[in-house]
Amino acid sequence: MLRSIAMGLALTIVSGAAGAAGAASATGATGAADIVDGPRVHWNYSGWGKPRASSVAYMGLGEYLEKRTGGKFTMQIHWGTLSPPRSVLDGLKLGAFEAGSYCASYYPAKVPASAGIELPFLPIVSPDQQAKVADAYAEIDAVQNDFKKWNAINYHNSILPPYEVLGKGTPPKSLDDWAGLRIRSPGPSGIALSKLGVTPTSVPAPDVYTSMDRGLIDAAGFAMYSHLSYRTYELGDWYTFGLKYVNLNCGLAISIPAYEALPAQYKQLLEDYKDYGYKKQIEAFDISENIEGPETFDSAGLTRITISPEEHDAFAERAGKPVWTEWVQKITADGYDGQMLLDSILAAAKTYRDFKFQ
Repeated sequence: MLRSIAMGLALTIVSGAAGAAGAASATGATGAADIVDGPRVHWNYSGWGKPRASSVAYMGLGEYLEKRTGGKFTMQIHWGTLSPPRSVLDGLKLGAFEAGSYCASYYPAKVPASAGIELPFLPIVSPDQQAKVADAYAEIDAVQNDFKKWNAINYHNSILPPYEVLGKGTPPKSLDDWAGLRIRSPGPSGIALSKLGVTPTSVPAPDVYTSMDRGLIDAAGFAMYSHLSYRTYELGDWYTFGLKYVNLNCGLAISIPAYEALPAQYKQLLEDYKDYGYKKQIEAFDISENIEGPETFDSAGLTRITISPEEHDAFAERAGKPVWTEWVQKITADGYDGQMLLDSILAAAKTYRDFKFQ
């Protein structure tokens, strides 16, 4: 069964990438008349891990650019060979490659304003809404300026599903049961769990399995697709369903010199791809988060801890909103307008609450 599930996820990822060839929703059907002419350009993209639901966006981008330019604009994805996860922005600044994946919480001091979108228990209820909120937030000068320091553009956000916790040992059935657990949960998400007595860590995703296996951590906060990809369920005894406590802020960053060197028609292709990339990613995650993840964990014998709306509200009051206040105070002390950043997120969340991609 696990093999069939893995194959299903792989097929979903491949179809998400290959489907970019016919991105009719973005720029129309790709025929000879639709080929965008221009110079030959090759980009190297720094990713990590293995092909998975979160990589659909940049896997699809590479396919899309190649198809839409008749093979003149190509992008090769390197899986962990160009840069470790914590050094992608450094590599972009040095011009070591043209684009790569980032996760802001891996290096909070590098792009501090981006942590706002990772605040726990924000009123974001759907991936469609999340995409528009993330795009709106990325347009704020303070957020853009953080990336400019690394010679980079925050091009496209990864619409990652909310975190659930999967762990070893006795399942936590109440708020008090979380005290004492060591949980991989980076950035503000970890601060939120610390309000419950948890000891948070920011172990990079590829190192989580080994850390759990060695007993360095008791549990990991991941979206379902990452628990599947990194196979944490092989070591676990329980998992939450409905906790949905944070959305990690990861995405696709592009080197400013590489972007500025593109002709106008190639820049337009990058712009045209955005919504299509979001839709393909959301489709892939719908399967992993609502079907494959729970079925795999249940079949592996893990105890499912279902979080009711009332319990979720209790988590939010105790571990969520206090973190908003603390974050505003801290980032304001660092020279940012923290209240403006938080208000911008909440305003965008209200504006796009019912938004759905067509």
